[in-house]
Amino acid sequence: MFTYDVQYGGDPHEKYDFKGQTNYSNFISVFESFPWLDEIDKANANSEGCSPTLSVKNQFDEKDLWVSVSGDRSNHGYLVGYVYPRTKTGFFGFGKEKTVKLVEIYLTEDKRLIKHLFQLYFENKYEQLHSALKQLEKFGEMESLNQ
Repeated sequence: MFTYDVQYGGDPHEKYDFKGQTNYSNFISVFESFPWLDEIDKANANSEGCSPTLSVKNQFDEKDLWVSVSGDRSNHGYLVGYVYPRTKTGFFGFGKEKTVKLVEIYLTEDKRLIKHLFQLYFENKYEQLHSALKQLEKFGEMESLNQ
């Protein structure tokens, strides 16, 4: 089961508008109708707030995929974040292993590619998804704050 939420531009980072269960076609409809440019304006008017973001969570395996936008009305691009569990070894390879949620963030301006990435995600084709993401410019990587 997949669920999604929305973060509106300029809202506090911890504020999410949970929308409930979704599927690929419903989510893509939301993605295409989302007022990205208006939300960029709101985010830029409140620099302390978050960027507009649509996030999907697979409730069965705790893997998330999200898309956000940054820039301004005339010059903007998308950030795509993939959140997945990864085993991490202890200090210098010693100690207990633990599983953390890793966030990898990539950049693109291609909305068709974003739709394809979400199609792979909804089909649970994670290896293909990860491979496609790695073809993009990497923005960053970190452990998720939401473990």
